[in-house]
Amino acid sequence: MIDLHIHTSYSDGTDSVKEILKKANQIHLETISITDHNTCKAYFEMEKFNVSEIYDGDVIVGCEFTTSYDNRLIEVLGYGFDYVKVEEYLNKFYSEELVNERTNILYHRLMEKIGDLGLSFGANDGRKKFETEFFEREVYNELVKYPENREILSENVWNSYSDFFRKGLTNSKSKMFINHAEFKPSVKDIINLVHEAGGIVFLAHPYQYKFNDTEDFLDKIYEENDFDGVECFYTTFTKEQSDYLVNFAHRRNLLISGGSDYHGLNKQKHDLGIGGGNLRISKDIISNWNQFI
Repeated sequence: MIDLHIHTSYSDGTDSVKEILKKANQIHLETISITDHNTCKAYFEMEKFNVSEIYDGDVIVGCEFTTSYDNRLIEVLGYGFDYVKVEEYLNKFYSEELVNERTNILYHRLMEKIGDLGLSFGANDGRKKFETEFFEREVYNELVKYPENREILSENVWNSYSDFFRKGLTNSKSKMFINHAEFKPSVKDIINLVHEAGGIVFLAHPYQYKFNDTEDFLDKIYEENDFDGVECFYTTFTKEQSDYLVNFAHRRNLLISGGSDYHGLNKQKHDLGIGGGNLRISKDIISNWNQFI
């Protein structure tokens, strides 16, 4: 069993690197990849201790990159690359100054939307907690405290943070849209970055974007970009969705990946290795990766 989509406290997860390694060992994961958002800091930390003393399996270098494509926010998974080279790029694009500037713009855009829509929102106490880089989750948690907001958020963005983010904040047709994509590198830029650093690139969780045109979107993005693979197995995917993606990968001679998208306490029912309880991805899906990384 493997898990190639894991987040630590270096991005928006709650577990440390060592905690991830210990948990992976306890549940006998054969191969893992820590894929924090837009950072490779976990791998620099692993240089400082003997990983094999904590975890018996294999670790594949990874990262989940947030990118833009057709004014949509898209995540890309990179594996097996030189993380020193990639981190040099990420440190420039996501410097503290630039992240603070972009976060401030997006935060105020969202506050303006909340005000314009007349949503109840008690941000006066501890306002700073809403202005971190991952402020959207805290804003959602605040909004759902007020039952009256459900009537105003008549779009299907109320039931979960995932819906709030995917169907609201990053959906250009939603009244909650704040356009994250303008502050992200293009898909092509990230594909080139990972390839130049000796790695392979996968589109992350295609059905998790909750597009109405996922299959058409897949055809278009793969025709226009030099991906190596596609994430076919993911916590929220139905069997039919995974089957479609596996067939898509076979038709296009693409590699296959999969993972839980574990975030510790920040994502419910995304448990390490098993997702909602029955993910259990076979190591067989990466049996042909060695020739590429």
